[in-house]
Amino acid sequence: MADTDVDADTGAGDGSIRPCHRRDCDEPAAFLALERYQEETGKGAVEAEAALCRDHAAEEHPTNLDGAYPDYVFRVEPLPEETDDDDAS
Repeated sequence: MADTDVDADTGAGDGSIRPCHRRDCDEPAAFLALERYQEETGKGAVEAEAALCRDHAAEEHPTNLDGAYPDYVFRVEPLPEETDDDDAS
């Protein structure tokens, strides 16, 4: 994944809006990009994920195809929309 690192703390979890993971981007994240590939040493799978704004998600593409294996995954999915519980009545 371009310009992203493995980031175990991609979930805000506290209801706050996540910023885009890309450097120097202050836009709110709208998508989560995930790539699972085989480590270069062949000793295990690596999962890299990043929360991205709409523009950066559109630019995302697989970068570790040389590490593809039967359980290889690359996907970009929309983040759940924030809901206001007060409007649920």
